[in-house]
Amino acid sequence: MIFFLSILGILTLVYVCSIAWLVFGFKKIQKEGIIKQINKIENKVSVLIPVRNEENSIIQCLVSLQNQNFKVDNFEVLVINDHSTDKTEELVNLFIKNSKLNIIYFSLTSNTTKKEALKFGIEKCEFDIIATTDGDCVLPENWLSSISNNIREDTDMLLGPINFKKQTGLLSGFQSLDMFALQGLEFGALGYNKPILNNAANLAYLKKSYKDVDGFDKFQTPSGDDVFLLEKFEAKDKCVRGLLSSTFIVETESENTFKGFFNQRLRWSSKSKYYTNKLLLFFSFIILLENLSLLFIYFGIPFVEKFKSYLIFLLFSKWLIDFILLFLVADFFKQRRMLFYFIPVQILYPIYIVVIWIASMFMKFEWKERKFNE
Repeated sequence: MIFFLSILGILTLVYVCSIAWLVFGFKKIQKEGIIKQINKIENKVSVLIPVRNEENSIIQCLVSLQNQNFKVDNFEVLVINDHSTDKTEELVNLFIKNSKLNIIYFSLTSNTTKKEALKFGIEKCEFDIIATTDGDCVLPENWLSSISNNIREDTDMLLGPINFKKQTGLLSGFQSLDMFALQGLEFGALGYNKPILNNAANLAYLKKSYKDVDGFDKFQTPSGDDVFLLEKFEAKDKCVRGLLSSTFIVETESENTFKGFFNQRLRWSSKSKYYTNKLLLFFSFIILLENLSLLFIYFGIPFVEKFKSYLIFLLFSKWLIDFILLFLVADFFKQRRMLFYFIPVQILYPIYIVVIWIASMFMKFEWKERKFNE
């Protein structure tokens, strides 16, 4: 029993120190602020938007591009339709007719998946700076100017912050806090110049750098085009920077049903077995182990009377460091109110992690009306 409790204590200590490291990294990159805008000339940008069944959101995304503080002549928008079965194509073409934006619409004819759509768009785009986002995103008005000013010859890839659009309810709160944790991991590590995560909803890179690393990975996964490209950039010693600015936050949609949420997380989890970044693997491993240990702690507190105070101490140590990181990120996004869900999410999170981990090894999942085996 003492040995088992010691293992729980060591795991918790390693976890707390790891999250504390992220906390200091996040504060560090916040203090650094925006990358110095040494080039105020508007560099031309190609915006790639791969879409599939985005009839409810694509127009809002295109309108946010129309409202950019950026000369229309200095960017193009490539919308690549990945075999949508709804009215996405009709709505995009109607928008093009009434817009002054340089929007070019393509439809994939044979290949499928978001990765193939992006590859197609990169082959067709005119400019060297590539900015990617998703069809369900809303872009801040300074999005393009921020990319233009901060990605240059010494910056091969620029990472930006992501947040969910404001909603209410436990499912929304759970997803928001989960996203805060991912943003804390991404920018916390980036604060030490150790990029391990990114998100294609707010991402930019140089076309020549993309070609230098021989493009996207060859993994047959429905997710991960962004993270695996980041790993290839890292392997080739490309410069990856982050722009943690309140004027650079891209908002995206959260899932509004449990089924959609579950399938989304299975899709995200499907790529984890291909990770090669050692730091990302470490955090994935320690987070999984710590949440497994929490299940034993939850079970032990009411039944192991002799060591109850010790188990409660381990529990609150984990909760405290999590709260500090989530508070920092929530404060950056000006969404402290989402911390109202902190305790219920903390209670549910270990169950969620373990269920997703197990389910991802055995279950098929569905995404955008497609079924996947992994």
